[in-house]
Amino acid sequence: MKHLSVLLVCCMVLSLSAADEAPDQTSLAEAPHWPVGFLLTADVIRGWRNWERRLQDTRAHVLVWTPPGLERLRGALLIPNNTDSKHVGEHQAVREVAARHGLGIVYFRYLDGSVIERTEPPEQAEALMAAIMDQVAVHTGVDGYRHAPWITFGKSSRGRFPFRTTWWFPDRVIASITYHGETPTWPMPEWSRVEDQSVLHVAINGEREWDGTWYRHVRPCLLNYHLNTSWLAHMVVLPNEGHGNYVDAHGSPGWGQPVPEGRISCLRVWDYIALYIDRAMTLRVPADADAAAGPIALQQVTRDGGYLIHPRAPEELQDLRWYAFRYHAGAYRVIPWPDEPSPVHDMHPGRIDRELLIRPVSAVPEQERRHHLWIPDRDMLGAWLDLHGHSRDLMPDPE
Repeated sequence: MKHLSVLLVCCMVLSLSAADEAPDQTSLAEAPHWPVGFLLTADVIRGWRNWERRLQDTRAHVLVWTPPGLERLRGALLIPNNTDSKHVGEHQAVREVAARHGLGIVYFRYLDGSVIERTEPPEQAEALMAAIMDQVAVHTGVDGYRHAPWITFGKSSRGRFPFRTTWWFPDRVIASITYHGETPTWPMPEWSRVEDQSVLHVAINGEREWDGTWYRHVRPCLLNYHLNTSWLAHMVVLPNEGHGNYVDAHGSPGWGQPVPEGRISCLRVWDYIALYIDRAMTLRVPADADAAAGPIALQQVTRDGGYLIHPRAPEELQDLRWYAFRYHAGAYRVIPWPDEPSPVHDMHPGRIDRELLIRPVSAVPEQERRHHLWIPDRDMLGAWLDLHGHSRDLMPDPE
């Protein structure tokens, strides 16, 4: 008994010591942008990389911003950690759109890739994401986070998060955003649950990024989604840019400074992301939706409206020599790297008439529509042209 008493005392001392060392959850918010911050619990992160050490983190695993004065939560923007991704979630235009639509923003500083991105199939994702969003609801006091549909975002090494989350949760993803990251690969794996959901997707890449990833991977894969699914996707190819190396990138000497002619401000790209989020929420989430009442049935979008962008538009608008673009046996083909060293140009370059580059859906023969990329309306089309360095006089006449 004496030995047992000593053991119990030691355990109590160790427990008190651990409690003293544990971070104060109330101090983990990061004002003014993130009023709620917390650590994920051991039962959620057990088995993740460095999970035992991360229980003693002094910075939040999860940061959350909920629109002030929120009446109804209609969705959540999910952003996993990578370079300036956090600052996209802090961007004023993104916050204004989120406030208007009842969209919370959840930033994951610690979300292991094994949850969704690196597991085949991600069988634990359902339980883990439910547990994480339950903790978001508890710490914010907003029950709707448990059922809110998602806009998924991912940059660079987190580029799989947006589309793989869609594969596993197609009824819950409003739209996805790949920001200088991996494009949704085609074909989808057998475990994908995607059926006829009209998820919106945008892929944003630099013209010079990753030895031409926009023409090697993004263009053919997105077109295959158009051919074979109900996804509505488009891409942005930023002239003279690489892998997110903006001259005014956050943390660089150029942050907040004027941008030289011929270069694009990251803030303009973030404004475009805000506009895209605005359109996605309008098109996909019912106006009277309230996640506090339970899961939200997302609206399906058709190609009957909006505009179609010819796949050769990046070369034509930027006056570039045509890059490789292959279609064989009913599918668009990825241009392999490093098998074919960059640049890989088309062996039979040509020109596309300007009036055929961007057209209202109704102006394109039905059999050709799935061979184009889709954008929802004139305002967004104008912003898309701006990012590609073109005036809006290239826009087709309104219908």
